[in-house]
Amino acid sequence: MNPKLLTIIVTYNGIRWIDRCIDSVIGSSVHSDIIVIDNGSTDGTQERIRERWNEVLLIQSDENLGFGRANNIGFDHALKNGYEYVYLLNQDAWVET
Repeated sequence: MNPKLLTIIVTYNGIRWIDRCIDSVIGSSVHSDIIVIDNGSTDGTQERIRERWNEVLLIQSDENLGFGRANNIGFDHALKNGYEYVYLLNQDAWVET
């Protein structure tokens, strides 16, 4: 049985990277749920996520909370939902498997 894994991605105006970032997690050989905490993007990042990935939980902030506070929202979700592992992935990075 695979462990319950959550990938947390914090975004801020990351539309130029978000497709590759999220698609790499979805296409990985290791299954992971995904939560994106958006820090008030104004470049269409939030809309892109809502349009392309129904399976991604998007938390939208009206302000830029910063990297640490935004990740804490993801960690709170992980703890409340019984995840065994959490993976922090920057919006401009991707996984290769």
